[in-house]
Amino acid sequence: MNCRYSFEFFPPKSSVSSLALDTCLTGLATWQPKFCSMTYGAGGSSQVESFNAIQRLQQRGHPAAAHITAAGASAVEINKTAQTFVKEGVDHLVALRGDSPSGPFTPHPQGYAYGADLVAGLRHWFDGTISVAGYPETHPDAPNAIADIGHLASKVTAGASQIMTQYCYDTETLLRFADRVRGLAITVPIVVGIMPIHDIVAIQLFSARCGATVPANIVAPFERLSDSNDQFKLAIEVAVKQIEQLAEQGLDQVHLYTLNRPQWVHGILHALKPAKLAKSA
Repeated sequence: MNCRYSFEFFPPKSSVSSLALDTCLTGLATWQPKFCSMTYGAGGSSQVESFNAIQRLQQRGHPAAAHITAAGASAVEINKTAQTFVKEGVDHLVALRGDSPSGPFTPHPQGYAYGADLVAGLRHWFDGTISVAGYPETHPDAPNAIADIGHLASKVTAGASQIMTQYCYDTETLLRFADRVRGLAITVPIVVGIMPIHDIVAIQLFSARCGATVPANIVAPFERLSDSNDQFKLAIEVAVKQIEQLAEQGLDQVHLYTLNRPQWVHGILHALKPAKLAKSA
């Protein structure tokens, strides 16, 4: 089964990181991803940077998806920001509740309390693609997995076009999540997030903060390696194995987190068997 892929970037905040983004965009251009998403900070904390970065994607001919978060801003402000992206030709919004800059999530008094509210607010005027987040390991703020999948269903009912999952290194957990989604008669596409393991310690720390886990059978092989080239090769093997297993079970759309560094995405796509890789554009 062929695999379709898309990329995620984050907006640069310095001249050095700006150069890194341009280098990454140039390096990955030949892969012709289905779309490229650009992250966006809570309450518009990276609004200008995100807007400029979206324009750079478009200038290179990439279909751009703009992240829109509900945290820290009113509904009017959020819609105004989204409309600014759309006026520049963006036809794909990634609608996320987001997290408050500090502490537990607190809805803005005139804002959107839940992801479903945000989707409904956008869908009121926006006809393009709306992606929403799905959590194979359950969102940290959800009381349980049943409630979490219910929230996901409400986002789809509100008008979501597709689900983009948080990365999850346990393939069986991902497949069970997909089964639960389909069991609720949710038929929109499921795009699986793939986070290359660029640094096993950093990935463990980041995962602990966002409610994801890194299984021991993945951590141990990395800890046995001291050479960075060997760790790079292992990271590619881990990602490719998961992508191939998912494609065999029908989850053939993957969203690769680039971290604004092209080498891991290059390695993954080069290593995928030709039969597993489809031209995404």
